[in-house]
Amino acid sequence: MSDKVFKNHNELIDLLISRGVDINTPEAKSFAKKRLQHEGYYNLINGYKNLFLKDPLKDDYKEGTTINEIYSLFIFDQSLREIFLRHILKVERNIKCLIAYEFPQKYGHDNYLLYNNFDTNKKDANKNIISLLSDIQHQIAARSSDPSISHYLNNYGYIPLWVLNNILSFGQISKFYFNMKQKDRQNISKTFKIMDSELETLLKYLTSIRNCCAHNNRLYCFRSHDVMIDTKYHTALNIQKTDEFIYGKRDLFAAVIALKVLLPPSEFKRFIDDIKDAIKTITSELKVLTIDEILSNMGFPANWTSIRSMKK
Repeated sequence: MSDKVFKNHNELIDLLISRGVDINTPEAKSFAKKRLQHEGYYNLINGYKNLFLKDPLKDDYKEGTTINEIYSLFIFDQSLREIFLRHILKVERNIKCLIAYEFPQKYGHDNYLLYNNFDTNKKDANKNIISLLSDIQHQIAARSSDPSISHYLNNYGYIPLWVLNNILSFGQISKFYFNMKQKDRQNISKTFKIMDSELETLLKYLTSIRNCCAHNNRLYCFRSHDVMIDTKYHTALNIQKTDEFIYGKRDLFAAVIALKVLLPPSEFKRFIDDIKDAIKTITSELKVLTIDEILSNMGFPANWTSIRSMKK
């Protein structure tokens, strides 16, 4: 395989023109160069070209494709990341508060590092609990100079869980929940009127979405190896099912379903309205693509907005 040869911005623009992208005016070339300077060819073009290609194997673009429209998809995806992250953070805060109340109430303020206070009967319990406790100790060591952390360490010799929450990631607090004893997990999951195993799945899925958002990865076409649980919302939306529901299982819409379960109704309605606003904005910019193509890549069924008013 030959090495990739460096190309300057003008050469990259010529390459795009040769592949069918419409950059044939001075204004279009100026805009294209500015976007490549700010976003980078890899992030903008390689990241968002797929829907614009007639032949992905040849990088052959559909007639009428412009950098403006590719950039509009880029900005739409950025908006989605901001929307999902903002609302997932609300779930994260809620879960952290519920755990920080439930666990110390039963085991005391300073006993969250005791092995036997977790579910030692689960499969791979030893490995999972030790990994969790190691993660927590690592976080404490890494933040030992933080005033809120050092205050408790110096004066009490431990950090209350509600303080520790501030330095644990969503993934770590989800692992904490996963390793709790079943009765303790159920005391939290009943807040959402679901089984503890269902809450585990929802938290794991949202952790993947949160990480995608935090690392500025493409979100609109997100796909996961993890599978969302079947819910009443899949059925109510009449989503087609083969081996599994074709939408809402491994895609971005699965995260919408998770947030439907975990957010208060008023917050969820705001979340859906935010997505609708973002969709309205990009729809006005589309010439080559259709909004239906984009929604399909997001895993959104045609009647996806109906979930906004469905009862929990």
